[in-house]
Amino acid sequence: MKESGKPQQVTITGIITPVEWDEDDCVIAVALSTSDEEEYLIDNNDLGEELLEFTSQNVRITGVLEEDEYGDRKIIVKKYKVFDDA
Repeated sequence: MKESGKPQQVTITGIITPVEWDEDDCVIAVALSTSDEEEYLIDNNDLGEELLEFTSQNVRITGVLEEDEYGDRKIIVKKYKVFDDA
């Protein structure tokens, strides 16, 4: 079933959290968790895969917001900025 309407570009700030691990306990999928307790799965495009290295870091992501086949919100990363915790 196709989603109607044009994909929405958004900018969201939050913390990168792991959501899936492989058999060796390596993180293979992450999400962006916001301060208002929303969660956005991060698509595994090239930029999304780079975010696997920034688990528990504050980031701002700009990308296209979509819904996956399970109804979960997913963001396709177009650019991001990692903030220093200092």
